[in-house]
Amino acid sequence: MRPNFASVIEELSLLTVLHEFTPRVIGTPPLGIDIATSDIDIACSTDDLARFQCVTTDRFGECDRFQFRQINIQNHKTFIAQFHAHDWDIELFCQSVPTDRQWGVRHFIVEQRPIAIDPNLKFAILVLKQQGMKTEPAFANVLNLIGDPYQAMLKLENMDDDDLKQLLDKR
Repeated sequence: MRPNFASVIEELSLLTVLHEFTPRVIGTPPLGIDIATSDIDIACSTDDLARFQCVTTDRFGECDRFQFRQINIQNHKTFIAQFHAHDWDIELFCQSVPTDRQWGVRHFIVEQRPIAIDPNLKFAILVLKQQGMKTEPAFANVLNLIGDPYQAMLKLENMDDDDLKQLLDKR
């Protein structure tokens, strides 16, 4: 059995190493909806992406399956470091977009709210994830949201708790 995600973050000093990049732990483990194939995701931000590459490569480059790539996501240069440690795949994601404005972080914050209102929601999400569905589509499915699930989930940002409770009651 693999260790708890939080202990892995601590053991690798991930938040300390990434401190200058305003790290934020996101994804399914902190939501309590992780499955065996879930990874540890940490979103970061910096205007000096080359520095992010140097720090992550220097600190984690010797870890199993380490890889570093640059891609463009939503018209933003994005650096991603991935590696395997303590039976977990770990992904460090960095853009020049402030951490709390990145899509992954915004989705994470939105996903926390319905789970806080109705913790039983976790079971329905887990069933869909175990069937191979990604997190945002699973949430959109359970909440009966229409359209692109990634966009639909972000529409929940503007809902107050009463509106969100009504949405949950309709499912």
